[in-house]
Order: sequence, then structure tokens, then C-alpha cells
Amino acid sequence: MKGIWLVLLILMTTGICTAEFPYLVGNWTGSQNTYVAENGSYKLLENQSTNLVIIEQKDRLFTGYVTYPSDGKEIVENLAGAISLDNKTFYVAELNEGYDIGTIISDDEIELIYLADGEKGRTVINTLYRIKE
Repeated sequence: MKGIWLVLLILMTTGICTAEFPYLVGNWTGSQNTYVAENGSYKLLENQSTNLVIIEQKDRLFTGYVTYPSDGKEIVENLAGAISLDNKTFYVAELNEGYDIGTIISDDEIELIYLADGEKGRTVINTLYRIKE
């Protein structure tokens, strides 16, 4: 009987150690809705394009870059992120400024909520879809 319990314990432990993480590597694109602080008030910018590229992922950690419009220019910003233990939530530090809180909706759809404070504060909701290659 002890042998059976030992085998079951080993099998359960192996399953825990080899848990699969959501695979985010690839190209993602979609739209953003943004509230931007400007002169002490906020203005809404709707349906602007955002592109996210996840270049590398090691277990729950990943790196890449995001491209988005700002003041008539296209901005490219490096980022690093981590997937939470629930395998649905993830967090991103954009390396110039600001943070994202993400939700994995499906294998091919994610949502990012970007937050930046201060004089140029803004809140952005991005809905992004994986580009099938």
C-alpha cells in the first residue's frame, strides 16, 4: 500500500513541476482606447492601433516590445513581463515608463491595461489578437 501512495505522490509532484504556461511568443495586434492627461484634463483617443511582439519566453518570464501611436509619431518601447501563477494574469514593465496589467482571454486574445502617472499620465485599454503565421 505504501508503494502505491509513493507512486501516486511521485506522479502528482511530476505533474506539478511540469505545468504548462501560456505561450505568448509571437506577434499581436489590435486597438487601444486611451485617456490622456493634457493641460489638467483628459481626452479620449479611440481605436488606435497597437502592435505587441513577444520575442522570448522562459517559463513565466518574457521579453519583447510594443509599438503604438503617440502625438502623431510611432513609438517603439522595450518591455519585460511575468505571467502570474493563475496562468491568466500577467504584468508588464515598459522599459521607458509605465506598467501593464494583462489578462489572457484565450490562446489568441489578450487584454492589456496600461497605467502611467504624472504630468503625462494616461490609461490605455488594448485588446490584442495573435497574428497567425
